[in-house]
Amino acid sequence: MSNAQEETLDVLVIGAGISGLSAAYLLQMHDEDLKTVVLEARDRVGGRTHTLVRDEVHYVDLGGSYVGPTQNRILRMAKHLGVKTYKVYTSGKNTEHFGGRPSFFDSDVSTWNIIAILDYYAQIRQLDSMCDQVSVVSPWEAKHAKEWDCMTAKEYFDKSCWTNYSKKRMYQIFHDAMAAEPYDMSLLYYLWYLKSAGGVCRIADVENAGQERKFKGGSQQISQKIAELLGEKVILSSPVYSIDQRADHTIVRCLNGNIYKTKYVISAIPHALLRSISFSPPLSPLKNSIIQKMPMGSVIKTITYYEEAWWRDQGLSGVLIAGAESGPVYVSLDDTKPDGSYPALMGFIVGEQARLWCNKSGEERKQAVCEQYAKAFDNEKALNPRYYVDKNWPAEKYSGGCYVSVFPCGVITSFGEAWRSSEGNVYFAGTETATKWAGYMDGAVEAGERAARQVLHSMNKICQDEIFHTEPPSKDIPPVYCGLTTLQLWLPSVPAFLTILTFLGVSSIFGIGYAKRCKA
Repeated sequence: MSNAQEETLDVLVIGAGISGLSAAYLLQMHDEDLKTVVLEARDRVGGRTHTLVRDEVHYVDLGGSYVGPTQNRILRMAKHLGVKTYKVYTSGKNTEHFGGRPSFFDSDVSTWNIIAILDYYAQIRQLDSMCDQVSVVSPWEAKHAKEWDCMTAKEYFDKSCWTNYSKKRMYQIFHDAMAAEPYDMSLLYYLWYLKSAGGVCRIADVENAGQERKFKGGSQQISQKIAELLGEKVILSSPVYSIDQRADHTIVRCLNGNIYKTKYVISAIPHALLRSISFSPPLSPLKNSIIQKMPMGSVIKTITYYEEAWWRDQGLSGVLIAGAESGPVYVSLDDTKPDGSYPALMGFIVGEQARLWCNKSGEERKQAVCEQYAKAFDNEKALNPRYYVDKNWPAEKYSGGCYVSVFPCGVITSFGEAWRSSEGNVYFAGTETATKWAGYMDGAVEAGERAARQVLHSMNKICQDEIFHTEPPSKDIPPVYCGLTTLQLWLPSVPAFLTILTFLGVSSIFGIGYAKRCKA
């Protein structure tokens, strides 16, 4: 668009990830005469989804990849685009490795310690109960919002967990969900994030949960296929550096020298990256403050390929639950193709471990990951991979990290009202601003389409009631219950169990001081 200043656009979208492209596509579907352009800083579409196509791997997702029941928007979009899903392999026993010898188990926990088992399920019940008190739209209005926003997730786990085992599992669930450290994040934000996904089990489990499926051919197809439908409206290698709002239009300038005149802007990049854009007039005080306080999570996604799926031969699922003492990977999943080809294990290096390993070489990470797998799965075949690839997301200039923004203590209750608020004729999308499955591809679709509807409402093309759309359940992958069993829901908490033992006069058999020692 060499003469961009002479042509007035209706809408300019910043960011050609799933959220920005979903916004532009909805606008086109609603009114094909709308003049819309999508600017992308990278030389590719997809944002935090990135599918590598190479002979050694066939295809592999280096970024966001997992979908499951209740993620109805991304499932609807995929079906519309002709992208099919397949289930992640989960047959066999799971593996725990919190230092020492590995444990192989086919239930929720690896321990036989009754106190630890009761504590684990009680923690899940308590988190879900607290989630129920948090609104996905305005979490700062929760009754205990100030209290929870002043406490880190780590402080909560350390205070709430009675046993070291339960604490390690709560840390692991947090690491897997947030790609951050529990001390990095407000408890209120963590509760909001869990609520947006449907609770602890829905976000942490594989079957019937957020990690149940992947896309055949890779997740970047979603963005690529939308971009094909939008055609010349998508312009790559165009990082935006300034947004100048005037009385009746907005001027958007790119580092490549291109200038665009538009009526409305939708920003679909992470809030943390807004700091690299100069706004005139300046952003409102609360908006300016919140973007200064929303760093991205830290994750390195690793995929290790082998000649054979040796873990399956051991009767293992490939699921690894680990702590930092085990090695760099906190969680792994089988990443073999659905037809059994290209046997592989996917592993996430997150939080402190990602910050430790992001400045090391890929070869160093490969060696550390393989050594960890050999110990954790008790199989030296892990030391001899056929191929290894990883994606160092903290090194990505136009992502700043992954999976999603991190909210430290005090941010939501102090600045939360500016989270999704527009600034003049600039509206904000991106999965960080979703209310359902925030941080996931589903949240990206929701946020993009919501921002598009906000623009349509400003154009007087739809009424306000149409902005927030309720997505019907997927007919192909319908919602299935994902949570604790009836027994697990009714198990006593550790304090209640100890009270019962004391009442029965048998507390000495179980060692009533055990839980107190573990809590300390």
